[in-house]
Amino acid sequence: MAETEDILISVHPRHVDSMVRGQKTVELRRRPLKVANGCRVWIYCTLPRGSVEVLGIVHTVVAAPPSKIWRDYGRQSGITKAEFDAYYEGVDTAYAIVFSSVEKLNLTFALAEIRRHLSSFHPPQFFKRLATGGPELNLFAAALPSSSGVCA
Repeated sequence: MAETEDILISVHPRHVDSMVRGQKTVELRRRPLKVANGCRVWIYCTLPRGSVEVLGIVHTVVAAPPSKIWRDYGRQSGITKAEFDAYYEGVDTAYAIVFSSVEKLNLTFALAEIRRHLSSFHPPQFFKRLATGGPELNLFAAALPSSSGVCA
């Protein structure tokens, strides 16, 4: 059986809140992201909160022209059409991480707390792969939601 892939991404607080409320089930990106279906996506909420708060499971990653991404996933993106158009201005290909589930973690990890355990930790600008058995993943796995159905 293949191991679960884990990555860490940074998302603005407004969008993290939309994820937790179930209003945002798609994360938009301007750059390609190669992750497998079933990948666990640990979501770092950027400052001023600065904490790992949410776990998403990738259903699929879609690459398409921005107009197609908006048509297929706009309602799930948590942003307005004007925000979408501004974000993808000048871009020929848009990327959408479509989540099969998004759950708030049982525990959150504030940046200061993470750095107490992992002094060299820096939130990713785009994304960061987390090594199986690595210190970051070991720390975050303690907060897996009990309903996630995923083993650490």
